[in-house]
Amino acid sequence: MMHYARYVLILIVLVIVQKTLIPFISLVGVTPDVLLIFVVLIALREGQIAGTVFGFIVGFMIDIVSGDFLGLSALTKTIAGFTAGYFYNEMNPLQTLGTYTFFIVVAVAAIVHNIIHFAFLFQGLPVSITEVVFKFIIGSTVYTVFISLILFFYYNSQSKLIRT
Repeated sequence: MMHYARYVLILIVLVIVQKTLIPFISLVGVTPDVLLIFVVLIALREGQIAGTVFGFIVGFMIDIVSGDFLGLSALTKTIAGFTAGYFYNEMNPLQTLGTYTFFIVVAVAAIVHNIIHFAFLFQGLPVSITEVVFKFIIGSTVYTVFISLILFFYYNSQSKLIRT
């Protein structure tokens, strides 16, 4: 139970980082989604149900803080947590975090998240489908996977310390 309290504290810090610092590293209006990486991390460590629930909590917090499209982030992060939970390894949950499978899971969850998110967000706006697909869906996915390298190298170094 204590580790869930730690997740909530990390969540609060990440929401602040996502809303204040991450916009400064935006490339052509595309930003990485560190909260999505956090949802994937929880789904891979705790399982599909925890990933789904935390996805909803993370998304709902973002909806409240941003005030954009209320419920959209809650929906998309819930679906991303559910999707990432399919890759949960019950026998060794940390194994996926230290392997290249982690990038695949982040990419799959990000693509599912971004397709749903941007399909609703840009509905009815004069934005071309090509721009939405390449700039926002693919661009955001690639940028998020690139940022997940930090977490990957952290878990990789931790697993090497444990083995020695």
